[in-house]
Amino acid sequence: MIRLSNLRLERGIPFKYGKAQARIICDMEANFTDVKEFYFCVDDEYADWLASDVYDAFLVAILYPAMCYGEEIEIDGSVSKRIYHNIMHYVQGLTLAYAPHFHYVPIKVKGFADAKKMDTLHIGTGFSGGVDSFSTLADNFFGEEDLEYKIDTLFFFHVGQYGNVNNPLSWERANNRFSITRNFAADTGLNALMMNTNMFDFYQPKWEYDAGVFCRISSVLVFQGGVKIYYISNDVTYKEFAQMNFYSRHMSMSVMSDPIIMPLLSPAGLEIICDGAQHSRTEKTKNIAELPLVQKYLNVCVNSSDSHVSATNCSICSKCLRTMMALDSLCILDKFNRVFDLSKWKKFSFKYKCEQIVLYDKNVFAQDNVDFARRNGKYLPNRLIAHIVVEYYKILSLPRRVLGRIKRMIHGNKTNH
Repeated sequence: MIRLSNLRLERGIPFKYGKAQARIICDMEANFTDVKEFYFCVDDEYADWLASDVYDAFLVAILYPAMCYGEEIEIDGSVSKRIYHNIMHYVQGLTLAYAPHFHYVPIKVKGFADAKKMDTLHIGTGFSGGVDSFSTLADNFFGEEDLEYKIDTLFFFHVGQYGNVNNPLSWERANNRFSITRNFAADTGLNALMMNTNMFDFYQPKWEYDAGVFCRISSVLVFQGGVKIYYISNDVTYKEFAQMNFYSRHMSMSVMSDPIIMPLLSPAGLEIICDGAQHSRTEKTKNIAELPLVQKYLNVCVNSSDSHVSATNCSICSKCLRTMMALDSLCILDKFNRVFDLSKWKKFSFKYKCEQIVLYDKNVFAQDNVDFARRNGKYLPNRLIAHIVVEYYKILSLPRRVLGRIKRMIHGNKTNH
């Protein structure tokens, strides 16, 4: 059984990576972990934004591990009746569709309540400087005049996407990335909040991808007290969403379920919107590419190695290369010379384009980028050349891959002994 109890708000908590924190925290008992407390925290000045009277954020966060381990959930307090109802009727079934080896779990709560609200409520979105988050801002900040829907707050959730949260380098990387959010907010007059959590003290590392939708929605629910609309940026289109579900090409539960699950986990007084599925990745890139602030702040990098902790694009990871290919197709890559190392694109572009052609029928992002390049009249090698080039590089890298596997085996044996 997983038992959550003693929900409380704590203020003025010292934090070695930044300002004093306010946090909502509860006691936790679970058979699968020794963690005894579960919390979400933010700079103390935003304490009033936190929902310290309902367990909604904690329930959504704990659902995936509970279903994985087959643990009943018992909450000694109140949750949103809407969220509870939808989890019991729909969300668990949706999760089982993605992970059929999981378990349906009973959930007991003490009562139902909606989170108390501040007098002034905000409209937010997550922002790390990527194409998806800039696209959300293009539609709902730069291009939105209706104040009922216009974004006024940027959130940065540190929930495991920057590496092992117990590694100080991960904190350095996260804080460096948050500097992009903070500096962009200063340039645009928006609020900027960074939220931290100990969720990954009991989450498996791979769940940042598998259960990423639960990580994000629970992080939003933390701020029910101060937020009325929250846009979560999506990375696939409605068409791609349908195709991947039809062919069961699910890269994560998020890709399978985002437009469905977000309304189901929106409590009274907070609308969580899946934004961006109306545009393809290359359309988003085209829509934002001429904005000066995008050329200044664009950061798409997913390099989480210990050698790369700065808030810069490495220019060689999958997202960096994917984005540079789209910008190259638009013939405006040179405008992004402040955020990308264009010499690396020149070095790797031909090999990368060949890889995208080989992946055309297997990867929606590759298909989108190849089609976009062709529509813009860009030269691409034919499929035969692309396959020859990819196989050639596989052969060249074979000794390195074999050596790496041997090293991992030796390290594993040493660890076991």
